[in-house]
Amino acid sequence: MKVDDCFYFGKIGKPKGFKGEVNIIIDKDAPFVPPKLDAVEVLIGKKLVSYPFERYQLNQKGNAIATFEGFTSSDDVNRVKNMSLYLPKELLPVLKDEEYYLHELVGCTVIDVKEGEIGLISEVNTQTAQTLLFIGEEPNETIIPLVDEFILEVDKKAQMLKVDLPDGILNLND
Repeated sequence: MKVDDCFYFGKIGKPKGFKGEVNIIIDKDAPFVPPKLDAVEVLIGKKLVSYPFERYQLNQKGNAIATFEGFTSSDDVNRVKNMSLYLPKELLPVLKDEEYYLHELVGCTVIDVKEGEIGLISEVNTQTAQTLLFIGEEPNETIIPLVDEFILEVDKKAQMLKVDLPDGILNLND
């Protein structure tokens, strides 16, 4: 499985006890958190490797406690601690036409009603207080906030995001 076929789910946390249990830290921006899971994809280097679960259970804090098959000690967990977890996009529920997942915006062309075509979205960053769209590549990259009030239309089939940006917002990138 390739990273492009998956969405970021979270990371492997610290061991829980000494018998191979692990804390799964689920990303707060994960588009979907399944109540049951048989396996996750672990990013090792640049490849995804499937790790099946013996047990997976969500907790009240929005994370999970799990045991990977074959893990019997905290040493087993420590070998994979902090590694990124991915799930196949095929697990995502189908959305209505006007709804979208943030990862679906990557590769869309941004068109402003006043300025015209701005460029292709290369990244959606949710690690800041405001979700940001990175358009184009360095050194000519443009960054705009993803604000519902700016969005006029998202056409997933045509890979187009039509926006009405406030005057001067594009000048902030200069």
